[in-house]
Amino acid sequence: MAGKQPGIKRRLTIVELPVLRIVGQSLWLPFRYLRELAKYGWIPFLLSLGANAINFLIVREDAPKYVSQIWMMAAHFALFTPFSVTWTKLAIYGREAIANDPPFAYSRTVCLYLLATILMMVSITIIAAPPLALLRYGQANFDNQLVAAAGVLSIAAIFLVALGFFRIAAFVFPAIAIGKYTGLSAAWKQTAGNLERLAAIVILSYLPYYIVRKILERAIGYHPPGLKAAAAASLYMLLAAMVTTALAGSALAYNTIVLDEHEDSPANSASSLGPTNRPPVI
Repeated sequence: MAGKQPGIKRRLTIVELPVLRIVGQSLWLPFRYLRELAKYGWIPFLLSLGANAINFLIVREDAPKYVSQIWMMAAHFALFTPFSVTWTKLAIYGREAIANDPPFAYSRTVCLYLLATILMMVSITIIAAPPLALLRYGQANFDNQLVAAAGVLSIAAIFLVALGFFRIAAFVFPAIAIGKYTGLSAAWKQTAGNLERLAAIVILSYLPYYIVRKILERAIGYHPPGLKAAAAASLYMLLAAMVTTALAGSALAYNTIVLDEHEDSPANSASSLGPTNRPPVI
């Protein structure tokens, strides 16, 4: 009688991600879906301008710098999470998947996505806080040994954060957005053998926006409060909104490894690359 032989386990097949192809698709998506970008991006963008105006009042009251930073970070995540979920679905399945989605709404999926974001930020803070605190204490007391120990701990913290993000979080968020989250261990297995490629995809997807921001900072410079400063702030907030589209890199990588390997994704997926939907490795 034919059947499974005991002691024989299924071998894990590792699919190498096509880095340049995915990065190119991620950067092209905002131009390919300009109508969707405007439809789902204009509300969080306008609300972010209001958040920036409140931040200006916070700064003017001479509040500690971290208060302003926490406010802007919280406002960005809260306002752009619905867009992040919609853009992820668009990147994976195409415009038909979001045809009935409202321009700005908090659904159960969006709330789960935001909760995952908060948990990720809290985890990063817990990992990064001790080395930074030790470093500040060592510098304040001119203790070179403590500073050196803080440096070693900082390197370890950076490694842990990078490992957690590129091996787990990079696939957790796309899975939550499309309703296919099955746990952290599943994300860990799905990203096996692709740590460097996932890191390259995420970094290269965000890098052009970082370069543009630096160019704008150099070109615009500082302006005292007024119309020019407000225009510059609006331009920066628009760029911050565009940066959110870079999450498509992780979404397309998730689609390549998970959906294309194990499921029949919609035929008109935004990342479809041909009859077999399997791109060559670059």
